[in-house]
Amino acid sequence: MKFSSLLRKALAATVCALAASAAGFAQQGRVVASTSWTAALARAAGASEIITIAPLELRHPPEYEIKPSDLLAVQGAALVVYGGYERFAKRLAEAAGGNGVRTLEVYTDNIPSVIKAESRKIAEALGTLPLWETWARSFDELTESLRRRVMAAYPARRAVVQRYQKTAAEWMGFEVAGTFGPGEPSPAAVLDLVKQAPDLVIDNYHNPTGKPVAEARKVPYVELINFPGPGGTLTLEDVYRYNAKAYLDAAARR
Repeated sequence: MKFSSLLRKALAATVCALAASAAGFAQQGRVVASTSWTAALARAAGASEIITIAPLELRHPPEYEIKPSDLLAVQGAALVVYGGYERFAKRLAEAAGGNGVRTLEVYTDNIPSVIKAESRKIAEALGTLPLWETWARSFDELTESLRRRVMAAYPARRAVVQRYQKTAAEWMGFEVAGTFGPGEPSPAAVLDLVKQAPDLVIDNYHNPTGKPVAEARKVPYVELINFPGPGGTLTLEDVYRYNAKAYLDAAARR
């Protein structure tokens, strides 16, 4: 009898936990994301209804000039997610606060550890941790598989890198010999970077300035993305596949 009673209590607790989890999924509501990058983080967190403020086709979404009509999307949202560096971040946060909507500022850097930590914050806010946990396991498998493929294509790994791609290049396994950008490098800066004898130049698609270094050094040149959009990318997984293909295509052209 005692065992039967304990079993009933355990089953009841499990049912309650599942019900609470399901309620969290049902009540998560709409997420308003500043850019395609924060939208991708929200999608990884388990959000199912996402409105993105800056259009996907923009080359540098943080520079988007927000319109009053964009701010209407905040009304009735469950959460507003932004990076803090967007030109319109303050207005978006103020609109959310004025409508009693929660805001969450996340740190954006395209390395798996940061992506998982920041998307988990969103999942905690939405009550979708089980969905996030499933996603995180799959994401780890994908990114490690892509990293191994890229490294196999680059036995020589000395690179000069656009500043905002430095951590991603290091995670991939490249030795960063120098950085440039986000502004246009001067002729003297180009010469200094060439003297670092890189095997590869890694640039930022959203603000590219490194091609003169690659041309002077006559080495492969790669433009990586941070914000989904180019090539039909939408998710974080898409971004990693896109960037891996860029690396592999450049290696094949050597």
